[in-house]
Amino acid sequence: MKRKLALLLCATFLAFAVPVKAADLFLLGFAGYDYEDPDANDPDPDGATYLEVGDGYKALGVITSFGATIAPYVNQGANEYTFHLNNLTVTQHDWDAPNQFLSVLFGDNGRVRYYEDPIGGGTAHTYGVNPPNATAPSTFTDGTLILGGDVDMFALFYDYAGAQGGFSGTMTLDEGSLLTNINPAQRNGWLIGGLAGRPNNTVPDGYDNQISGEARIPDATPTHTRSWGAVKALYR
Repeated sequence: MKRKLALLLCATFLAFAVPVKAADLFLLGFAGYDYEDPDANDPDPDGATYLEVGDGYKALGVITSFGATIAPYVNQGANEYTFHLNNLTVTQHDWDAPNQFLSVLFGDNGRVRYYEDPIGGGTAHTYGVNPPNATAPSTFTDGTLILGGDVDMFALFYDYAGAQGGFSGTMTLDEGSLLTNINPAQRNGWLIGGLAGRPNNTVPDGYDNQISGEARIPDATPTHTRSWGAVKALYR
C-alpha cells in the first residue's frame, strides 16, 4: 500500500513539475506557505510526527498568475489576490524511516478560496509567525471572494533526504463572484498541486513548507512511469 501511494504521489508530482502544455486549461498559479492546525506534536522533527492522523493542514499565500479563463476579469495592478486552503484532516500517515520518505492522505471536503483585495484602501496580506495569528489567515481571507471550491483526494509527500516534496488534490469550483465566468462544464476536474520545500530561511517561524503550485485541467496524455530516483534527479 505504501509503495502504491508513493508511486501515485510521484506521478501527480510530475504532472505539476513540467511546463503547462497548450492543451491544458490553466486557471491560476499560486505561492505561499503551509502549516499544521491543529497539531498533536509541535515541533515535528521528522516525518514520524509531521501530519499525523487527526492533524489539520492549511496553506495560504498569493495568486501569482491567471489563465485566460479569468484573466480578463482581474486587475493585478490595482488588487492583490490571495488564497486560503483549509479544512483538511489527515486520515492516513505513512512514514518510511529508512528512506526518510513521508506520504500522507487527507479526508475529503477540504476547501480552497481565492480572494481579491484592493491595494489602495485594502489590507495587505501579512504572514506573521506561528499561525494562526493576528494576521494569518485573516489578511488572506478579506476582500471579495472571487472563486472557491471543494477539495478532495488531497495528498502530500515529502522526501526528507532530498528536502523536497509535493502535494495534489482535485477541486470543484462552486462559489465566488467570478464563478459565472467559468463554463459549467469546466467547474470540476481541476487539479491543484505543486511543490513543497524546506528547510528554507525565508519560511516564517511556525510555517512548515514554502509551496508553489497551480490549478489546471491537464491535457489527457498517456502516463509515463518513472522511478522516484528519476523524479529527484529533475531537481538536482
